[in-house]
Amino acid sequence: MPLTARQRSIHNKNGAKRSASMSKGKRTRKSSEGEYLVSSAPTDLRSISYPGGAVALALLLTARLISAYWGHIADCDETYNYWEPLHYLVYGSGLQTWEYSPVYAIRSYMPLWLFAVPAKVLAIFMAPVTVFYAIRVVLSALTACAELMFYKAVCHEFGVHVGRVWLCLTLPAAGNFASSAAMLPSAWSSALVSAALASWWRRRYAAAVMFTAVTSLLSWPFTALLGLPIAIDMLILKKQFKEFFKWSIIALLVILLPTIAVDSWHYGRLVIAPWNIVAYNIFTEHGPDLYGVEPWTYYFVNGFLNFNAVWVLALCCPLLLASCLVLVRSTARAPFCSPYWLSLMPLALWLAVFMAQPHKEERFLYPVYSMIVLAGAISLDCVQKMTFAVGSELLRVYRSRRHYLAHTTPLVVAVVLVVGAASISRIAALYHNYHGPMAILRHLPPTDTTTYVCFGKEWYRSPSSFHLSPNYHIRFVASEFGGQLPAPYSEASNATRLIHPYFNDLNKGNNSTYLQPSQCNYLVDSDIGQATELQPFYHTDTKNWEISSSVHILDASKSNKVFRAFYVPGLSYKYVVYANLYLLKNINI
Repeated sequence: MPLTARQRSIHNKNGAKRSASMSKGKRTRKSSEGEYLVSSAPTDLRSISYPGGAVALALLLTARLISAYWGHIADCDETYNYWEPLHYLVYGSGLQTWEYSPVYAIRSYMPLWLFAVPAKVLAIFMAPVTVFYAIRVVLSALTACAELMFYKAVCHEFGVHVGRVWLCLTLPAAGNFASSAAMLPSAWSSALVSAALASWWRRRYAAAVMFTAVTSLLSWPFTALLGLPIAIDMLILKKQFKEFFKWSIIALLVILLPTIAVDSWHYGRLVIAPWNIVAYNIFTEHGPDLYGVEPWTYYFVNGFLNFNAVWVLALCCPLLLASCLVLVRSTARAPFCSPYWLSLMPLALWLAVFMAQPHKEERFLYPVYSMIVLAGAISLDCVQKMTFAVGSELLRVYRSRRHYLAHTTPLVVAVVLVVGAASISRIAALYHNYHGPMAILRHLPPTDTTTYVCFGKEWYRSPSSFHLSPNYHIRFVASEFGGQLPAPYSEASNATRLIHPYFNDLNKGNNSTYLQPSQCNYLVDSDIGQATELQPFYHTDTKNWEISSSVHILDASKSNKVFRAFYVPGLSYKYVVYANLYLLKNINI
């Protein structure tokens, strides 16, 4: 006896209620999701347990707060394009990149002010480094809230089993560990996109449009692509033209206009930063390719490092859904659910566009991290259904025709444990190998005079000016790196409006703002690589420098690729090589 639409809706939403026909002892072959059920085991579905909202939020907050404290800054773009300008807004000093030059104006100050206002309050009674970690805590908490919305929406749209599998896979995911506390538009968009999709699946269209507008106009313009399925659903399938255009116009008024006003004030001319970044990346001859290109395999390797088996399952999701349709003979969903092709379209669109781009970076996939885990959870659910279908129909392994979860739960538990162990191993490797720069500046003593901390060949390891006490400033000395590095903001009141000749959009280096090593009070150096004329081993020059402190850091070129990527207690140390990162003090100043 087939389930009614109402019964399918209840089952899909709650995953714990049986239909009236089942309670009377009648056998049912398939539910709305192609699940095998049997009335002789009345507790099959009632025994499905899953974390409620409070428990899920507590778990997500715990995981993300761990990231806020123990995670490191993995991308120098985060330091120089976001933490440094934020430090300028809060404390009046910091480093400026060419993107913040009024000539180009491709970065917006508006989202930074959302953090700068509370940071200014915290700065009254907190040290800068404490403010830094407080902001990371806020980012992590907001990410956890967005993920809670996503989790509840997945339970509603895809069933509570897929929802609980998603939660189990996303909590330890190394990718989420890296992104949840990052001060990056792609990381903010990861949370905002999750909230937008969650609102869409719950049929809260106004919120879905607004969250999409926020991520597109205030965070990262390219994430507008992820709102395309929402627009298709509202305009083509649901014919909700009035609702769509009404909230789109409201979003432009309450988000874009204030952003234009703030940026135009900072830059001293009319600026539409979201358009500027799109124009630079798409309509210039070189675009972002000046900053490096990667082979087509980059995201496949990177995805596996961040999600291991979940990444493989996510890529196989379309194939597994098709196979499930053939073997289980039904993948129909409740009437209120969107079809799989539409629900999973955001992930497919994003991967198709960004995998085709020559310039690839790990952070470019942040906005679809929740979707990657969701696709992996759906794939695992398909594997369970097909395993049960093959075992019961062909091999006759399962004699009692119970719900498919009653027989295949050990499979999920095994996958979750293996994936979790691999994810924690990856997180441990990141901490052991790269956390040193986050601590190297802690040993600087307080000072009442202007003091310079310089970076040479290790310029990309700076954890930002937030890790310095007042009166300290970060500067650079010459090295073999020939690209463009940031320069200090001017001390003038109109610093954000000043045009400097040393900034360009071609990544051409200009050392006019560099210091000579002898002008530096402190210098960060390492013993990685070979000494050259431009980047000697300063730590060996005992006549001019003394080692104030040191931390270990991975020497990737001398380490095994597998064991530098994953930490195995008692074994990794045999296959990886650590170098030293030094904080040197100029003994002549």
